[in-house]
Amino acid sequence: MMKNLNKQINYNALGYIVVLLTLVFNACKKDKEWPEMVIPTKVSFNAATYNIPKDATSFPVQLKLARPLEKDGKVTIQVQSSGTTALTSEYSVNPQLSGDKFTLDLPKGATSASFNITSSKNFDDSKTISLKIVSASGGAVLGESVLTASLTLRGRNWVEPSLVASLTALSNFGSVATGTETPSQSYTITGANLSGNVTITASDYFKVSTNNTSFSSSLSVDANNKTATIYVKFAPSSKQNKDLLGTITHSVSGLQNITVSVNGTETGNVAPVAEVPLMNENFSYGNAEDFLARVTNTWTAYSAAGSIPVYYIPRGLSFAGYVNSGIGGAITFQHGDFSREDVMSAFTPQTSGTVYTTMMINLKTAGAGDFYCALRDGAGAFFNRLYAKDDGKGNLILGMGKNSTAVYGTANYKYNTSYLLVIKHDFATKISSMYILDSTIPATEPTTATIASAATGTSPTSLNDIIIRQADGELSGTIDGIRIATTWKGVLGLTN
Repeated sequence: MMKNLNKQINYNALGYIVVLLTLVFNACKKDKEWPEMVIPTKVSFNAATYNIPKDATSFPVQLKLARPLEKDGKVTIQVQSSGTTALTSEYSVNPQLSGDKFTLDLPKGATSASFNITSSKNFDDSKTISLKIVSASGGAVLGESVLTASLTLRGRNWVEPSLVASLTALSNFGSVATGTETPSQSYTITGANLSGNVTITASDYFKVSTNNTSFSSSLSVDANNKTATIYVKFAPSSKQNKDLLGTITHSVSGLQNITVSVNGTETGNVAPVAEVPLMNENFSYGNAEDFLARVTNTWTAYSAAGSIPVYYIPRGLSFAGYVNSGIGGAITFQHGDFSREDVMSAFTPQTSGTVYTTMMINLKTAGAGDFYCALRDGAGAFFNRLYAKDDGKGNLILGMGKNSTAVYGTANYKYNTSYLLVIKHDFATKISSMYILDSTIPATEPTTATIASAATGTSPTSLNDIIIRQADGELSGTIDGIRIATTWKGVLGLTN
């Protein structure tokens, strides 16, 4: 019984093997029947236009293959009757034309292809040939773009386009008063076989003309196969006494620009002057630390004299581009417990117009919010107060108030970082505003302030002095480079 069972198992195993071999054989047979997988290569012209030089005997026209061919292919190119002016007797193609078409073989693995156009040179001027890739087969397919190309053949009497100026630079126009014009200087330009008019453009402070009467910054000149005279005047208006260099640029389609250099010197401008500020405090009081009220009499205590003082230090603050940056020392203040000294410094009282105050600040600590600097009126009331507070997350928030109503900005600032503040009060609108600068200094006042007060509430009728205040709280920092003036440029030391 066991012997028969073993025989039966062997027969079953043999059957399984036969079935498995049959499946493998059939699978291999199916693999051989699958078609060859080929990714076709897109073919197009390398450029849409080709200019065949007059002296060229044979010119290769390049085709663009998107990738190496995985299989032999062919492309058929047709000469289009529309756009072709050349006769078949005036050029030849390799491979040879059959009717109006020719076929180019592309071998497997090819990464580039080309065919040759030969001019018979039996015609004058120029002729064109318009070609189109009309079909592709095998390992090649038509590309999505640049399937047509225009070839230009140059004839026997063809003249290459050119534009030449009679000189590269005019003589120096010399020293000229601002707002006036010099007598003209002139030169000529000569063109050959140009595609259109020449556009002539003068750089700033120079003018051009073709009739020596009407001058402008640019003009259009017909210089094709002829010579044109160009007149130039120097008309400086930069408002600065300096040398002015420029160019007269000549441009025409199909050619590189040519230039003629020009130069002159502008004179007669009054040197720019900066407004004299009402206050210009750089804290230049020597090399030793001391109480501010002891190193100068321009700052005096108005509260708690002799107690914890506002301190003078010989190391000043810096802010790139600010006229008072890095000059002299600075002052430090520290809010906290106990009676603390507050100081003031007077300037010429202002009762109308605008008053601007600017200073560099670098705050070390801040608490729930308090002011540390302000202007005062004749009665000692505080206006244009500067505030600072911590947002509870270690970020500094700056604010200001025309009076005791503080307005804080929405931006966060950094401790131990120098900022430039510009504070303004407009007596006419009764609005105080503040600009917080952390990088560049605008040459003109921005249209929107960082922080602005309302026009309502108590407003000053005069502004007489500036104060540094030390009160309860945690606020501490450094102040330097205080200026007070009546204009934006004046307070920042910018020239008009």
